[in-house]
Amino acid sequence: SRSRTEPLATARQTAMRARPVQLPRVSLTPRDTGGALVVVRLERPRWQRWMGGGDTVDKSFGLDALGKTVYDLCDGNSTVEQLVNRFSKKQRVSRTEAELAVTTFLKTLVSKGLVAMEIDAPREER
Repeated sequence: SRSRTEPLATARQTAMRARPVQLPRVSLTPRDTGGALVVVRLERPRWQRWMGGGDTVDKSFGLDALGKTVYDLCDGNSTVEQLVNRFSKKQRVSRTEAELAVTTFLKTLVSKGLVAMEIDAPREER
C-alpha cells in the first residue's frame, strides 16, 4: 500500500523542478539599498472595467536586496532547487532556511503577478 506522504513528496519534487520566469514588466528601477522598484501592468478585473476603469493598471512593488537577488534569478532556465542552492551559498544560510525563504518569496511573486512557474510535463514511464 502507498504511503500517505507519497503525493506530498511528489508535489514537492514537482515544485522544486519548476522554473520561475519573470513576467513582462513596465520598468525595473534599481535602488541605492540594493533593492529595486518593479512596475508591472496587470489586467483589471471585469467589474472594475465595467465601473469605468481602464483595461489595465500599473502596480508597483518594492523589492529589498534579498528579494531582488531572488527575482533576478527567475530567468526561466533555473529550477527552484537551483535558486535555493544559490541563495543558500550566497547568503550563507542552511539549505532548509534557504528553501523556506525562497519558496515563500516565490509564492508572493507569483501571487503579485511578477513571476510565473513553468512546469515541464512529467515523463511517461515505459
